[in-house]
Amino acid sequence: MKCPECLARNKTSIVYTRSSIRTDVGFTASAPGPGGPHLHDPNKLTESFECSNGHRFKRESRTACPKCSYGHEEPTISMLTPRAKFQPGMKE
Repeated sequence: MKCPECLARNKTSIVYTRSSIRTDVGFTASAPGPGGPHLHDPNKLTESFECSNGHRFKRESRTACPKCSYGHEEPTISMLTPRAKFQPGMKE
């Protein structure tokens, strides 16, 4: 994983995972048909990241169905409010 803000500015950084949350909406596979049952999982995985330059962003994605195009879209990446870069001796 690379920070999209650092990539745009041609900087290097280390990206840290801050949280990973998955919604818990129940679902069942569709009725078997040609090619077998489809797995249209409506749950979203939301991961929050922060880079060593203080940029914060999140990525949202779904589990892809192996039988059709459901959930195969690119993950959505959103920039969050930037935080001041951590300096030694600084308190949060």
